[in-house]
Amino acid sequence: MARVESGDEQKRRAAERAAELVEDGMSVGLGSGTTAELFVRALAPRVAAGLRLRCVATSGRTELLANQLGIPLVDLSAQLDLAVDGADAIERGTLAAIKGRGGALTREKIVAQASGRFVLVGDGSKLVERLSDVSPSMPVPVEALQFGWRMTRLRLAALGDPILRERGGAPFVTDNGNVVIDLYSSPLDRAADLAVSISGIPGVVDHGLFLDIASLALIAEPGGILELRRV
Repeated sequence: MARVESGDEQKRRAAERAAELVEDGMSVGLGSGTTAELFVRALAPRVAAGLRLRCVATSGRTELLANQLGIPLVDLSAQLDLAVDGADAIERGTLAAIKGRGGALTREKIVAQASGRFVLVGDGSKLVERLSDVSPSMPVPVEALQFGWRMTRLRLAALGDPILRERGGAPFVTDNGNVVIDLYSSPLDRAADLAVSISGIPGVVDHGLFLDIASLALIAEPGGILELRRV
């Protein structure tokens, strides 16, 4: 009987395939989260063997990992060649994505939009026909200033069910010193309109809707890697 491949193994295959896109001399954005960390680990042996890179980390955790593995990091001060990151959900066709479960969504979006090519990686569980398929169970993370966050949450209530993210009984605080409000039951069938509405609320720093940014998604399936390009 054939062994069933685990989700983690599938993510590793997708991350390793993404690492094959990296060429000598590139500037590369390093995403955050478990799948993105697998991508960073896949780069490490090549860097040790002489691959020359300039990388930008999207979170303190990714920065720590890159330093441990000897991957050179620089400040984001110019356009990047490539950025690779995971996602919570990826819409087939448009490659619209929901990101931010780890709380690094603002830095991830800055890096993604500063890249000539933004690639999403994941396993088949992340792929959906429409982003609305994951509502209401999956929230749209919203990073907000700590100042006046209750008013920000009150205004977000017009768009769904906003819940302050907590860790250990206290508000979760991002690397930027902000809070995250998870917006459940939002109208994901109109994601572009929702993105505009969220961004227009005072106190919002950014949101986890990544629309018209990714050009390629590498999805690991039992039979291989599915390569999806935005249409």
